[in-house]
Amino acid sequence: MHGLSAFYLVAALTSCSSVGHSSKEITKEAKRRRIDDTASDEADDDTQPNTVSVVPAKTPPIEPKNPGWVVQAWNCNASANDKLRHSNGTEQMYDAARQIGRCSTEYPDQTRALTYGVIFRGFDAENRPDYCSDRYNDDVEARMIFLVWLRYFPELEDHLVYLAANPALILHLGNYVKAIAGRVRSDDLGRLNGSIVSYSMLEDPKNTLQRHSNRGFEDPRTGRLLCPVRILEEFEANPAHICSLYRDHIYKISSYDFPSFMTDLSLADPDDREAGFLRGPLLVSYYKAVFLGRSSVYSEPSSRGQPSVAVKYGMTEVNLHSIAYVTLLARSALGSDPVWRDADGKSWLAPSFLHAIMDLVCRSPSWKQSTIDWWNKQIFGTEDTDDSETERELEESDYYKIITQRAARESSKTPSTSEPPAQEHEVAERASDV
Repeated sequence: MHGLSAFYLVAALTSCSSVGHSSKEITKEAKRRRIDDTASDEADDDTQPNTVSVVPAKTPPIEPKNPGWVVQAWNCNASANDKLRHSNGTEQMYDAARQIGRCSTEYPDQTRALTYGVIFRGFDAENRPDYCSDRYNDDVEARMIFLVWLRYFPELEDHLVYLAANPALILHLGNYVKAIAGRVRSDDLGRLNGSIVSYSMLEDPKNTLQRHSNRGFEDPRTGRLLCPVRILEEFEANPAHICSLYRDHIYKISSYDFPSFMTDLSLADPDDREAGFLRGPLLVSYYKAVFLGRSSVYSEPSSRGQPSVAVKYGMTEVNLHSIAYVTLLARSALGSDPVWRDADGKSWLAPSFLHAIMDLVCRSPSWKQSTIDWWNKQIFGTEDTDDSETERELEESDYYKIITQRAARESSKTPSTSEPPAQEHEVAERASDV
């Protein structure tokens, strides 16, 4: 068969935890979507003589829509320099890999995400394992990261069928993006490190905090930004003492503790830990610094010749992984360790920290959407129009008036047989569907 080999396809499918659908059902659906014509398993055996052996005709291999794309994909090399990338035509794929890293972090399994997208291409949402999952699991992660691939990797959608027939190329590209994700994190962290004190609006007249080893819980100014909100009241009462407790590991930071800079403290409520979470003004500033450029933090016109990350990649909206990405960068930049580490003591692990953020988000779809809408407004100045406001505008529109008048006329002509006029909210709903 074309596409993934039968063994590879079934193994990949059955490894996915299906929500609402068994692996057997998904595998059956995948088999139905094979792109080659094979002999039907449901054919009537009685129509074929027992002495006749039917040999299926060989089908030609899948050809890529753009053969040059395949060459470039195989040429992707994480160790290549600018000159080599220019000569082998992989500059665009390299740039895409950097942006995928920013919008997914380096921790998700990129190969699994790409494999997931290839296998479930064209599936209805209810037939995918991530459908209706109420938490952040491997399937949900794979789907979210694949959408990032689809958004930024050039010509990917045109070659999903080809990739299905060439799983080795999926593995090659997944490993490539994973390697590049680590490098772009290092580049972005380097730029954030030098200005994190300024972005955090910390007074540092003696430039003490310019030395990385003086940050973190070595200094109450940065210690306060790293302190979990639940400890903040205690911290404010005696900053130096609480910092010493953290330095001596009497107080420990776990993967499930969130630094206070992630929260808008003006909204913080001891009885509602969710209030203000992921809406910290400083976190917004850090995000702007990474994706919009330094000048955007201070609302100044840009003096740099090169475009910002957002302009270069045509970003028009924020995604949740990119918020987590910036959070991880800022946490490292504010800490006392000058070197990036995936672990901080025995209690904090970066992958677990990422999972905790994403799981909280995924457990509440309505909160997830409101958070994304809020971030889009902060970063790009865009937001969804309030539904009630839209309905009021529709009530005054020509369309709405005409519909209402027609309903009234029909009602007056045949009062005994006609249906009652549509209620105003129903008409508004019809108008919103047009």
